[in-house]
Amino acid sequence: MTVEIYLPDSAPGPEPAVRAPSPAALSGLRIAVLDNGKPNADLVMTALAEALATRTGATVSLVTKKGPQGLSANAAIPVAEDRLALVCDEADVVITGAADCGSCTAYSVVDAITLERHGKPTVVTTTTNFRPVAETLSRSFGAPDTRLLVMPHPIGGTDADTLGRWAESSTDALISLFTGSTTVAGQV
Repeated sequence: MTVEIYLPDSAPGPEPAVRAPSPAALSGLRIAVLDNGKPNADLVMTALAEALATRTGATVSLVTKKGPQGLSANAAIPVAEDRLALVCDEADVVITGAADCGSCTAYSVVDAITLERHGKPTVVTTTTNFRPVAETLSRSFGAPDTRLLVMPHPIGGTDADTLGRWAESSTDALISLFTGSTTVAGQV
Protein backbone atom coordinates (compact mmCIF):
# COMPACT_ATOMS: atom_id res chain seq x y z
CA MET A 1 0.00 0.00 0.00
CA THR A 2 1.30 3.45 -0.95
CA VAL A 3 0.46 6.50 1.10
CA GLU A 4 0.82 10.01 -0.32
CA ILE A 5 1.33 12.88 2.05
CA TYR A 6 0.55 16.41 0.95
CA LEU A 7 2.40 19.28 2.52
CA PRO A 8 0.05 21.77 4.15
CA ASP A 9 2.35 24.70 3.33
CA SER A 10 1.82 24.71 -0.42
CA ALA A 11 0.56 27.78 -2.27
CA PRO A 12 -3.11 28.39 -1.35
CA GLY A 13 -5.47 28.38 -4.32
CA PRO A 14 -5.14 30.08 -7.69
CA GLU A 15 -3.17 33.24 -8.31
CA PRO A 16 -5.52 36.20 -7.89
CA ALA A 17 -6.91 37.46 -11.18
CA VAL A 18 -6.62 41.14 -11.99
CA ARG A 19 -9.67 42.88 -13.35
CA ALA A 20 -9.28 45.02 -16.46
CA PRO A 21 -9.58 48.75 -15.80
CA SER A 22 -13.13 50.03 -16.03
CA PRO A 23 -13.78 52.67 -18.66
CA ALA A 24 -14.98 56.01 -17.28
CA ALA A 25 -17.70 56.08 -19.95
CA LEU A 26 -18.96 53.73 -22.65
CA SER A 27 -19.57 56.26 -25.44
CA GLY A 28 -17.72 55.22 -28.59
CA LEU A 29 -16.71 51.81 -27.21
CA ARG A 30 -17.34 48.52 -29.01
CA ILE A 31 -19.44 45.83 -27.30
CA ALA A 32 -19.05 42.11 -28.02
CA VAL A 33 -21.46 39.36 -27.07
CA LEU A 34 -19.78 35.99 -26.42
CA ASP A 35 -22.56 33.39 -26.52
CA ASN A 36 -22.05 29.98 -24.93
CA GLY A 37 -24.97 28.49 -26.85
CA LYS A 38 -27.39 28.13 -23.95
CA PRO A 39 -31.05 28.51 -24.97
CA ASN A 40 -31.92 32.23 -25.34
CA ALA A 41 -28.42 33.35 -24.29
CA ASP A 42 -27.90 35.06 -27.64
CA LEU A 43 -31.32 36.75 -27.46
CA VAL A 44 -30.95 38.22 -23.98
CA MET A 45 -27.28 39.20 -24.31
CA THR A 46 -27.81 40.81 -27.72
CA ALA A 47 -30.77 42.73 -26.26
CA LEU A 48 -28.52 43.79 -23.36
CA ALA A 49 -25.79 44.95 -25.76
CA GLU A 50 -28.27 46.86 -27.92
CA ALA A 51 -29.89 48.54 -24.91
CA LEU A 52 -26.44 49.45 -23.58
CA ALA A 53 -25.38 50.86 -26.95
CA THR A 54 -28.57 52.92 -27.29
CA ARG A 55 -28.23 54.34 -23.79
CA THR A 56 -24.49 55.10 -23.87
CA GLY A 57 -23.45 55.77 -27.46
CA ALA A 58 -21.42 52.55 -27.67
CA THR A 59 -21.80 50.18 -30.65
CA VAL A 60 -22.45 46.45 -30.85
CA SER A 61 -19.46 45.27 -32.87
CA LEU A 62 -19.66 41.50 -32.56
CA VAL A 63 -22.07 38.72 -31.59
CA THR A 64 -20.42 35.29 -31.74
CA LYS A 65 -20.69 31.85 -30.27
CA LYS A 66 -17.65 30.83 -28.25
CA GLY A 67 -16.96 27.61 -30.18
CA PRO A 68 -14.30 27.32 -32.91
CA GLN A 69 -15.04 29.57 -35.90
CA GLY A 70 -18.16 30.74 -34.09
CA LEU A 71 -20.13 27.94 -35.73
CA SER A 72 -21.13 26.18 -32.53
CA ALA A 73 -20.78 26.49 -28.83
CA ASN A 74 -20.42 24.12 -25.96
CA ALA A 75 -21.18 25.83 -22.69
CA ALA A 76 -18.91 23.44 -20.80
CA ILE A 77 -15.61 24.39 -22.46
CA PRO A 78 -13.50 27.56 -22.47
CA VAL A 79 -13.78 30.06 -25.29
CA ALA A 80 -12.00 28.85 -28.46
CA GLU A 81 -8.68 30.56 -29.19
CA ASP A 82 -9.91 32.00 -32.52
CA ARG A 83 -12.99 33.49 -30.81
CA LEU A 84 -10.86 34.91 -28.00
CA ALA A 85 -8.58 36.60 -30.53
CA LEU A 86 -11.56 37.94 -32.50
CA VAL A 87 -13.27 39.35 -29.41
CA CYS A 88 -10.01 40.94 -28.24
CA ASP A 89 -9.52 42.54 -31.67
CA GLU A 90 -13.08 43.76 -32.21
CA ALA A 91 -14.36 44.78 -28.77
CA ASP A 92 -13.59 47.06 -25.87
CA VAL A 93 -16.10 45.47 -23.45
CA VAL A 94 -17.74 42.04 -23.45
CA ILE A 95 -21.01 40.49 -22.29
CA THR A 96 -20.79 36.71 -21.86
CA GLY A 97 -22.87 33.81 -20.54
CA ALA A 98 -25.52 32.69 -19.98
CA ALA A 99 -24.48 31.26 -16.64
CA ASP A 100 -27.62 29.40 -15.69
CA CYS A 101 -26.44 25.86 -14.98
CA GLY A 102 -23.42 24.34 -13.23
CA SER A 103 -20.84 23.78 -15.96
CA CYS A 104 -21.92 26.76 -18.05
CA THR A 105 -21.55 29.00 -15.01
CA ALA A 106 -18.03 27.69 -14.36
CA TYR A 107 -16.92 28.29 -17.93
CA SER A 108 -18.66 31.65 -18.21
CA VAL A 109 -16.65 32.77 -15.18
CA VAL A 110 -13.45 31.27 -16.66
CA ASP A 111 -14.12 33.06 -19.96
CA ALA A 112 -14.67 36.36 -18.13
CA ILE A 113 -11.43 35.96 -16.19
CA THR A 114 -9.57 35.19 -19.43
CA LEU A 115 -11.01 38.25 -21.16
CA GLU A 116 -10.26 40.47 -18.15
CA ARG A 117 -6.65 39.25 -18.26
CA HIS A 118 -6.60 40.37 -21.90
CA GLY A 119 -7.71 43.85 -20.81
CA LYS A 120 -11.40 43.51 -21.73
CA PRO A 121 -13.90 44.45 -19.03
CA THR A 122 -16.37 41.55 -19.09
CA VAL A 123 -19.78 41.02 -17.52
CA VAL A 124 -21.12 37.51 -16.94
CA THR A 125 -24.88 37.22 -17.43
CA THR A 126 -26.21 34.84 -14.78
CA THR A 127 -29.55 34.20 -13.09
CA THR A 128 -30.93 34.45 -9.58
CA ASN A 129 -30.70 30.68 -9.13
CA PHE A 130 -27.04 30.56 -10.18
CA ARG A 131 -25.75 33.78 -8.63
CA PRO A 132 -24.42 31.91 -5.55
CA VAL A 133 -22.64 29.42 -7.82
CA ALA A 134 -21.12 32.21 -9.94
CA GLU A 135 -19.95 34.07 -6.83
CA THR A 136 -18.44 30.93 -5.28
CA LEU A 137 -16.68 29.97 -8.51
CA SER A 138 -15.38 33.50 -8.97
CA ARG A 139 -13.79 33.41 -5.52
CA SER A 140 -12.44 29.89 -6.10
CA PHE A 141 -10.87 30.92 -9.41
CA GLY A 142 -9.14 33.92 -7.81
CA ALA A 143 -11.53 36.59 -9.13
CA PRO A 144 -13.94 37.48 -6.32
CA ASP A 145 -14.83 40.75 -8.07
CA THR A 146 -16.07 39.15 -11.31
CA ARG A 147 -18.66 41.46 -12.86
CA LEU A 148 -22.00 39.58 -12.56
CA LEU A 149 -25.29 40.75 -14.04
CA VAL A 150 -28.05 38.79 -12.31
CA MET A 151 -31.28 38.26 -14.24
CA PRO A 152 -34.42 36.30 -13.34
CA HIS A 153 -34.32 32.53 -13.80
CA PRO A 154 -34.70 30.90 -16.25
CA ILE A 155 -33.34 32.54 -19.39
CA GLY A 156 -33.94 29.42 -21.49
CA GLY A 157 -37.64 28.92 -22.12
CA THR A 158 -38.53 32.57 -21.47
CA ASP A 159 -40.20 34.40 -24.37
CA ALA A 160 -38.30 37.04 -26.37
CA ASP A 161 -40.51 39.95 -25.24
CA THR A 162 -39.87 39.17 -21.58
CA LEU A 163 -36.14 38.80 -22.21
CA GLY A 164 -36.19 42.20 -23.95
CA ARG A 165 -37.86 43.79 -20.91
CA TRP A 166 -35.34 42.16 -18.58
CA ALA A 167 -32.49 43.45 -20.74
CA GLU A 168 -33.89 46.99 -20.83
CA SER A 169 -34.40 47.04 -17.07
CA SER A 170 -30.82 45.76 -16.58
CA THR A 171 -29.13 48.57 -18.50
CA ASP A 172 -28.34 50.77 -15.49
CA ALA A 173 -26.80 47.82 -13.63
CA LEU A 174 -24.79 46.89 -16.74
CA ILE A 175 -23.45 50.44 -17.08
CA SER A 176 -22.45 50.39 -13.40
CA LEU A 177 -20.72 47.03 -13.74
CA PHE A 178 -18.70 48.15 -16.76
CA THR A 179 -17.77 51.59 -15.48
CA GLY A 180 -16.86 50.38 -12.02
CA SER A 181 -19.39 52.43 -10.15
CA THR A 182 -20.36 49.23 -8.33
CA THR A 183 -18.55 46.03 -7.48
CA VAL A 184 -21.58 44.07 -6.31
CA ALA A 185 -23.60 41.96 -8.69
CA GLY A 186 -26.21 43.90 -10.62
CA GLN A 187 -29.69 42.43 -10.43
CA VAL A 188 -32.91 43.07 -12.31
